[in-house]
Amino acid sequence: MHQDRHLVPITPVLFAERNCPKCGAVELEAKGTVFPGVHVLGEYGCRTCGYVFYHDLPVGFAVDHDVAIGKDDGVMHDAKGAEAWVTTPLMKGFRTPSDEEVPIERKVLRACRRVVVLNTLDFLYGHVLLKLWNAQYYLDTYPDLGLVLIMPRSFAWMVPKGTAEVWLVDQRLGKAHGWYRSIDRQVQGFLKDFDEVYLGKGYAHPDKSKVDVERFTGIAPFDMSTYMVAPKHITFVLREDRLWFRGSLAKFIYRAVGRLGAKPWVAPFFLADQQRLAMATLKRVQKKYPDVEASIVGLGAQRSTPPGVKDLRATKIDLDTELAWCRVYAKSQFVVGVHGSNMLLPTIFAGGCIEVLPHDRYGNIVQDVAVRCNDVMLLFLYRFVEEFAQPKEVARHAISMFKDYPVFHRNNRVNVPQ
Repeated sequence: MHQDRHLVPITPVLFAERNCPKCGAVELEAKGTVFPGVHVLGEYGCRTCGYVFYHDLPVGFAVDHDVAIGKDDGVMHDAKGAEAWVTTPLMKGFRTPSDEEVPIERKVLRACRRVVVLNTLDFLYGHVLLKLWNAQYYLDTYPDLGLVLIMPRSFAWMVPKGTAEVWLVDQRLGKAHGWYRSIDRQVQGFLKDFDEVYLGKGYAHPDKSKVDVERFTGIAPFDMSTYMVAPKHITFVLREDRLWFRGSLAKFIYRAVGRLGAKPWVAPFFLADQQRLAMATLKRVQKKYPDVEASIVGLGAQRSTPPGVKDLRATKIDLDTELAWCRVYAKSQFVVGVHGSNMLLPTIFAGGCIEVLPHDRYGNIVQDVAVRCNDVMLLFLYRFVEEFAQPKEVARHAISMFKDYPVFHRNNRVNVPQ
């Protein structure tokens, strides 16, 4: 069997680096696993005091925020330092398990008896995507193990080549936090077909600079060697659920009317104003570089745009839309958008970004940016402006990213010891 800190063994011998959460004893009986959805837990019995409990296996967010739960008494243990957004839904699901039948389609692409299983299920789009990008590491590092992906069906278009099996879960992301007996039952049935099984840790924040997104999508990212000669293109990522506001008063009014239930009446004004901010930014850039073209992407309705701007927004996302968006990111020197998981794919394809960062997201800075380099070029290509930044400020950065790139690139990539 493999002995590696990035793998968690479950068959034929279950990971048992645990202490009894009740008496602290280390002599445990490893009984089996539970796959209720987002979490994967081991079931253990203490040989000293007899306490039976579930304990998060160290995968996904449980690498850092693992907890134990008494199987019979329902007591949560080892929660010190664990985040409430992780433990609260877990405990709610454990206490009220669902009997809803969640269909899972098993697609065998390459038959294997020894596998590593990567569970990418999560209730947030960005979390699923980040877990999925771990697949490249397991494909490259363990060629003797077949890779099995457990993933939402909506992500099936990003299965990387070389994957052995895909278990497609038909469930909306927003429901993924529950404890589903049907998911566990089906997964346990699938696992019986293998002689040796490991879990991939599926780190929540993999090194994005090493991700080859073409392996996941079939689309190559922006060719950085053409940055100075390719047609100048900016993509604006405009979402309707987290807006670029003109100022603090606008944000206050938007939130206040939302609490009063009047958001549908005022939302069109704020959505239009968000587009005005983006197009005013573009107009300033085009004063310096008239040949700059732009695209707008995002989940939402299309609007009238100036000449040279393609509006690719959609109210419903399908495979054609996903691929069209990826292609436009891939021809962009940089993308502009508000912080959020909506920036992960744009930034892994584009050359760089300018991100509008809300004040309450400082603790999450760069988590949504898939940087493509890991040297000083980062400071030039990935820029952040405060949440009420005006078009003049954003355009100043955009102009610099075109105008100053040749010198910055020469000084930091060409005229350096090789």
